[in-house]
Amino acid sequence: MKKLICKKCGHKETLEDINLSINTKILIAQIPRVREKDGLHIYPMCCLKCNHITEWAADPNNNSGKAIGGVEYFKTFKINKKFKQYFEFIENDLVNRGYTKSQTIKYSIGWIFIIAGLIAIFN
Repeated sequence: MKKLICKKCGHKETLEDINLSINTKILIAQIPRVREKDGLHIYPMCCLKCNHITEWAADPNNNSGKAIGGVEYFKTFKINKKFKQYFEFIENDLVNRGYTKSQTIKYSIGWIFIIAGLIAIFN
């Protein structure tokens, strides 16, 4: 399981970005509900791009027969008061995060090109 997908707008992010990045557009609340028939832990995921919640569960062996890339998706719905309180703290905490290693490299390369371009223009 490497990526999670918002089932409303189709936005995809890697777990590294979701858990560590200041730029993430997908948040995961660590408040699962347990499906009784098989003990599957179902987590809510909030997409900040479309403000919808998608419930999902890790299913790397595709035991349910419904998993996509090791993830089984359930309901998708507009965020409500109950779920908004779950994600409020996580969203506020994004300011305290930094960039992941891959983002740091990507942005560093971008700044190098910008600076080189400015030097070329002014010389």
